[in-house]
Amino acid sequence: MSNKIKVAFLSNQIGLGGGSKSLLFLLKSIKDLDFQVFLFATHCSSKEMLDEYKEYVESIKIINLPEIISAQTQTTKSSKDPLILTRINESLIVEFANTLNLLKINILHINTSVFSPIYKIIKTHTQVKIVSHIREWINWNGIYEKQTYIIKNILEYSDAIICISDPIAAEFINHPNLFIVPNPFDFESFKNLNINTDNIREKLGFDKTHCLVGMLTFRKSKGTMDFLKAVSFLKSQKKDGEKLKFIVIGGIPLKFDLLYYVRKLLGKDLFPYEVNYFLKKNKLMNEGVFLGNRINVEEIINCFDIAVSPTLSGDPWSRMIIEFMALKKPIVATGTSEYFVKNGVSGFLVKP
Repeated sequence: MSNKIKVAFLSNQIGLGGGSKSLLFLLKSIKDLDFQVFLFATHCSSKEMLDEYKEYVESIKIINLPEIISAQTQTTKSSKDPLILTRINESLIVEFANTLNLLKINILHINTSVFSPIYKIIKTHTQVKIVSHIREWINWNGIYEKQTYIIKNILEYSDAIICISDPIAAEFINHPNLFIVPNPFDFESFKNLNINTDNIREKLGFDKTHCLVGMLTFRKSKGTMDFLKAVSFLKSQKKDGEKLKFIVIGGIPLKFDLLYYVRKLLGKDLFPYEVNYFLKKNKLMNEGVFLGNRINVEEIINCFDIAVSPTLSGDPWSRMIIEFMALKKPIVATGTSEYFVKNGVSGFLVKP
């Protein structure tokens, strides 16, 4: 009979984002410890990441649970949305609690702040210890009804709370078991790193005379448009502006076609079309590359001359910051927290 401690990890995403990657590193780090590990997630968008997770857990199950989101990836308007608890399906939470009991789980590690609706029911239906791993900056745009609900539930029902930075931890400072643990980085990934940046630059259409500025996300809230506006401005101001080129990882612009009107009618994100329009208007179509989503970004980051994190919320402590620093890149980031980036020393911090 196994005496291993049974730990269930709960995530809202198995994908290529920072939260998924950080959880994978955590699972790798406890592989040889006396744990029996199970993974539950509400969404899966990457088969590659799913396959990697399978190496480190007993089982993976995609489930349905209610979520309430307040994070810097949202717009300022959506962060103030009213809290509507009547939409929460409590039977789904009870079903999950029963699954935890059936597996005889000892610890539930919740890898995000979005599952605040489940805490009370999990505590009343199971004997598990809850560890909340807060990666989102819940109050980035202020404290409203939604943020109050999230913070209250996490504070009241968590046996321990882990936050990835000081600003995120501020709302949980009175919890008796609060720990601030930065996102991890796997330096083992450097073992197979192609250090021939000239060769990679050439494949991307650049040479050693170009100054490459790059960012790792393609999203309005992450400041992609501001990044492109800055590139356009610098190219217009500098005498050698033609040498400035850009790289954006995480998405690609879309040309205007019939699908644009379908997406608009369905209320889908039109940001990729906005980017395409901006590039054409400002003659940037041939001044950089968009590389879409990818698992291993280290070789591309290693080609950057300057790494940029222009998030609209101003959170210079994300996974991309850690990856930039691990590869010794000078950083320009929005925000004021010097938790990682020391202004004027390891990079520059500017207002969003």
